[in-house]
Amino acid sequence: MSKTVLFISPTGTLDNGAEISIVNLMKFLVDKGYRVLNVFPDYKVPSQEEYRTALQNAGIETYGLSAVKWWWEEAPGGLPGNHFMRVNSYNKNIKDIRNIIVENKVDLVISNTVNVFQGALAAAYENVKHFWLIHEFPEGEFGYYKEKLDFIDSFSDEIFAVTGALTENLQHYFPKRKIYSFAPYTHIESVESVKTESSYQHRIISVGRLTERKNQLELIKAFGLLDKSDIDLVFLGGWDEDYKQICDDYIAEHQLKSVSFLGHVDDPWSMITDKDLAVFPSSMETFGLVYVESVLNGIPTILSDNAGHRSAFEYMNEQGHMYQLGDLDALTRIISDTLAQFNQEKLEAVQAVPSLKERYSLERVYSTIVEKLKDSKMNHKKVNPADVSFLNSRKAFKKCVQSALKKLLRLKKLS
Repeated sequence: MSKTVLFISPTGTLDNGAEISIVNLMKFLVDKGYRVLNVFPDYKVPSQEEYRTALQNAGIETYGLSAVKWWWEEAPGGLPGNHFMRVNSYNKNIKDIRNIIVENKVDLVISNTVNVFQGALAAAYENVKHFWLIHEFPEGEFGYYKEKLDFIDSFSDEIFAVTGALTENLQHYFPKRKIYSFAPYTHIESVESVKTESSYQHRIISVGRLTERKNQLELIKAFGLLDKSDIDLVFLGGWDEDYKQICDDYIAEHQLKSVSFLGHVDDPWSMITDKDLAVFPSSMETFGLVYVESVLNGIPTILSDNAGHRSAFEYMNEQGHMYQLGDLDALTRIISDTLAQFNQEKLEAVQAVPSLKERYSLERVYSTIVEKLKDSKMNHKKVNPADVSFLNSRKAFKKCVQSALKKLLRLKKLS
């Protein structure tokens, strides 16, 4: 008899690597005969309808739950509503997930990303196995979850992290248990042929949202140092307005030509030509799916040496070229050298695709997770009041009243 697996989604959208990779895992499990369910935060936006439709078409049953805030209160995303509203919403979501577990006789709950905890508690209450899949380093905007490590440890039968640097990092935080690894999976169609005789001009392209973390300004600066009037620099992806303005200001100040921002494209790789060189200068990644997509498309690729990129680079047999983050001279030199011998670089990139696709297959990247699905042993503990004190509605209401009274007193003093 096949098992029923319930996944807890962090966003219910297909615009981030954590979701894309685990949607591929869900589809893989359906093909293997598992019954797969998915719970996501339903904010009634078009992108979530697309997500729901994509999953349902793949045979995955979906449940959209209303939420004031879906992630931990300390997690990114602000503090919508007030504390009392958020706590009540968390409690309702946990209750709804418990009902889904019971009604569907769920065998295993899997929480995707460190940011969602409701499934872990629901599974513990119903004495069902729970896996936690972690995609985030405990630093920067996700540094908050260092305070959640005991909770994660207590309510996980198994913990999985993105292969490489993140797994190694988290193993230090969980010395008494093994952290298993997986590689986030993205689906890429096979490269059909090698074309190096087209009339296209060479371009430098970078795929991904324009953000400070993605660090595209570093590439813009290197492009300015190239001093090649016959090369275009093209960015494919939406942008954060403030960071886009910083990039625009630099371009204007240094009078750079041939730099274009094409915005969001549903299938950016369809816009790539056989004369394009891809560059990814991110300051931080957990793995670097866009790099993986690039080399699987047979595109000559350059990437920065952040921890996640190094993990992906090693996993993909060091395909492409890596430069030290922040070293503009090195980046400029590697771009120039790659363009100078582009035909050979392109040929080698395309010839590498078959072996990379064999290495980066669904069966291989998720093999440990699938193997652990067959294990019936449970390691998580029972829920006690101390574990869920942050979900106490009475305390939350009292906190909101006290906060309101303080604001009222401040207003009286001002008047």
